[in-house]
Amino acid sequence: MIRKLLFIGLLAAALAIAQPGGMGGGGGGGTGSDASMGGGGGKGGGGDMGGGGMRPAMPTPMDRMNALLSLNKDQKKQVKTIMDDGQKEATPVRDQMLKGRETIAQAVAAGKSQDEINAAINEYAAAQTQMTLIELRAFTKIFQSLEKDQQAKAPGMLPMMSGIFKGKNWDSNPSSN
Repeated sequence: MIRKLLFIGLLAAALAIAQPGGMGGGGGGGTGSDASMGGGGGKGGGGDMGGGGMRPAMPTPMDRMNALLSLNKDQKKQVKTIMDDGQKEATPVRDQMLKGRETIAQAVAAGKSQDEINAAINEYAAAQTQMTLIELRAFTKIFQSLEKDQQAKAPGMLPMMSGIFKGKNWDSNPSSN
């Protein structure tokens, strides 16, 4: 059992080191060679480990939607408006979810009864369901605004919609939220 855990730990460390920028300084501004992924600046790289290769900045959700659907200028504005409205609707639900998770953790830590813990879990699940409805409504509005050829590609956007409003800004990457 211990050998398996050590092996898994070593494997995880090796994977972390193998990632671009992992343990090697990495970084750098994007080259822009892949227009759909965005170029964008980054933070300098280098370091003593000799890492420093150029890598593109992580694309935002809007960049990914545009790359998938080839949105025109008007569609980009419409998608942004739909998503901004969804974010506004989702903000109180997001706050409710954060509070719900805290309530569950506190109930468990305080040794509350299973009924009290279940009640907190059910409240959190209701908020999660509400968030999913907001995400799916935004997806539906975007889908309806697309041309037929774009609609055929839209199911590829559905996975990115899951959890998109859980941060403070839908159009930022999770690490900057």
